[in-house]
Amino acid sequence: MLVPLPPGAPRRIGPHTLLARIGAGGMGEVFLARRDGQGAAALVAVKVVRQDLDLDDAFRTRFRREIAAARAVTGPFTAALVAADADAERPWLATEYIPGPSLADVVERCGPLPVPAVRALGGALARALTAVHGARVLHRDLKPGNVLLAPDGPRLIDFGIAQAFEATALTMTGVLVGTPGFLAPEQIEGSHAVVPASDVFSLGAVLCHAATGHGPFDDPEAAAVVFRIVRGDADLSGVPPELRDTLAACLHPAPGSRPTPTELAATLSGPAGAAPAFPWPADVLSLLAAYREAAATAEHAHDQGGFADAATTAGSSGPRLRAEPSPTLGVAPAPRPVPPPTAAAPLRGRRRLWVLAAALTTAGLAVAAVTLPDALRDRPGDGPSKKAPSAPRVAADRVVTPYGNQDHSGEFGPSAADRAERPGDWRFWSRERSDGMDGMGKGCVLTGDTLVCRDGRGAARALDAATGADRWSTPGFSGAPSGFQEVPPEADAERVFVPGERGVSALGVKRGEVVWRHRTPRYAGLISMTYAQGVVYTAEFHLDGAPDAYTTTVRARNAVTGGQLWRTTIKGKPQGTPLVRDGVLYTALENGGVVALSAKDGDRTARVAQPRCDSLLGHRDAVVCWSRTEDGVRVLDGETLAVRRTIGRGKPLAPPVVGTADVLVIARSPGPRTPNRLTGYAWRSGKRLWDLPSGGDATALALSEDRVFVVNSHDVRGVPLDGAAERVTTWSIPYSATGPEPKTLYTPLFLGGAVFAESGKGPIVSGRIL
Repeated sequence: MLVPLPPGAPRRIGPHTLLARIGAGGMGEVFLARRDGQGAAALVAVKVVRQDLDLDDAFRTRFRREIAAARAVTGPFTAALVAADADAERPWLATEYIPGPSLADVVERCGPLPVPAVRALGGALARALTAVHGARVLHRDLKPGNVLLAPDGPRLIDFGIAQAFEATALTMTGVLVGTPGFLAPEQIEGSHAVVPASDVFSLGAVLCHAATGHGPFDDPEAAAVVFRIVRGDADLSGVPPELRDTLAACLHPAPGSRPTPTELAATLSGPAGAAPAFPWPADVLSLLAAYREAAATAEHAHDQGGFADAATTAGSSGPRLRAEPSPTLGVAPAPRPVPPPTAAAPLRGRRRLWVLAAALTTAGLAVAAVTLPDALRDRPGDGPSKKAPSAPRVAADRVVTPYGNQDHSGEFGPSAADRAERPGDWRFWSRERSDGMDGMGKGCVLTGDTLVCRDGRGAARALDAATGADRWSTPGFSGAPSGFQEVPPEADAERVFVPGERGVSALGVKRGEVVWRHRTPRYAGLISMTYAQGVVYTAEFHLDGAPDAYTTTVRARNAVTGGQLWRTTIKGKPQGTPLVRDGVLYTALENGGVVALSAKDGDRTARVAQPRCDSLLGHRDAVVCWSRTEDGVRVLDGETLAVRRTIGRGKPLAPPVVGTADVLVIARSPGPRTPNRLTGYAWRSGKRLWDLPSGGDATALALSEDRVFVVNSHDVRGVPLDGAAERVTTWSIPYSATGPEPKTLYTPLFLGGAVFAESGKGPIVSGRIL
């Protein structure tokens, strides 16, 4: 991850100028840096040892071994050592910087790779092992987290526990060296038995992970993984048939029966002289582009003198992006001790396995690797010990709308950040709009585990929220819409209410069948809709003689039957989505002013001619009015609609948010050619509490108790509600889109640490925010 250099961090390491921080682990920190006097071609990843470690002779000897192993390895698809100093006050080494994600992260976010990509990946890594073994070095920790992806192929990194063929192991008795789930049987039985074929075994496990999304020995208990590896109990059932035999050969229990790296490279991608091709899928290419952009932005920001002290991850210009953690080098902490499984092991080698299990229970799985960033420690992909702490759950009656709550205040509550609430088997996905969706209407709603999105005609498409797979689609009204429709659908537990310019439809959540449908009268257009407490409220407008003179008919319908409960008319054209709270229906008007109607019978309770509002939200006993053309936001009295006070300065970029913490957050534009800002205000006093860069265009905001999420074109920033800049995080949301339309995320939904959003006329996506 690329984040600004924290206060007190060094600005130089050896002959390198530090640009940003990549990550940290148990042994040290990793920085993006530039070698003095050189440009982007000389970007490096600098690993520096922590100050508080006991840097005795034994430690420096191990560090020199790491340097020697990295220096000895040169060849295709490896990250070259640039410089190192084991005798410095804080030892460091610098390797070629690979601006790309790890294979573990790609599989988690984009799903398993297609067969052509796995073949190309395996052939390249096999050639990398040929170079490693040609230097008489064993890698000993080949895993998805130690493979970085780049447009021209993967890079094998992290020789922190590599061992020369003739070296004497500097390890403690009873300590397992490597990563559970990707170790060869001989590594488990004793480090002195490790041979080049051990790395081939690990490569087979890595390719299984790439092809299926899980390792061949995955199990919730680390000790069970060990038993399965030694028994040769690999699960290859999900591996595509054309790869299964090759991977099974790599995972053979006997080292002598495994193919050599050269043989494996020829099997997967042809002779060594053939030009390798890397058919990465579109979503992977988007992710790679995001990493390159992040590195370039960090360089540019440093040259402008702002990145080291900035609160954003991309400086003062260009896209604000913090790429996913790139585990260039690191040390993983030891997992918790695990008891041996209760099931009996096979008789062959049982005593040896129980001795190992006892050692694991006593000492833990002490895995010597190199700085694994903290953010990766709880992610799947590097072994079974990284399972989520609790199984995901889906509430069948849960509904999530872009408004966050009934008050439309953007407060999504604790479920937005609780990963246990994420739909089961969720992963990053991106789905292009179907040919039947016209792209003239935006907005989605999440009900249970079904995501439903609309178009301008009121057509709907339902997707599996976990995978993006299609569930059903329903056509809308005939006739092309006259303009862009910005009102999202809404739902209860059984029905989805989909607006279109020509009317509104209620559809069954499970199958998409039409429950009821009402078309607007001739010469009228549906401009807005909202749902509250079993009632669907619609507003349809028509010209009333003179230009720009509109009359709007507001209707209340029973959500189950569609039967009309009441109707009333008001002068003017509604603006934004109506707000229902405390028995009152509030509607902003296009030419300025707000109307309040009784939600029970439609009788007017109040009306004011000013202020101008793009939309409304509620909090406490007040209604908040905001507009992209007016400075600050207005707090209106809930009964009289009189302006109580104005909070903030600058023109809001998106609806402000306010929640249980009573902090009103506004994304605003201070002025031309000035970076956008994100500002928190005390709700009761209007006092400014903090002010930070927004990190981008800030198309939407959302709250989850103690943090605010800022949605930008390609990423989502998490900002603590106390404004602590050092705890700001950013997650890129990569996706692909065709055509000239700008790629902009909007109308996001938040659940379980994931975001679900649209991107203009581009795809519908789901990405990770925590």
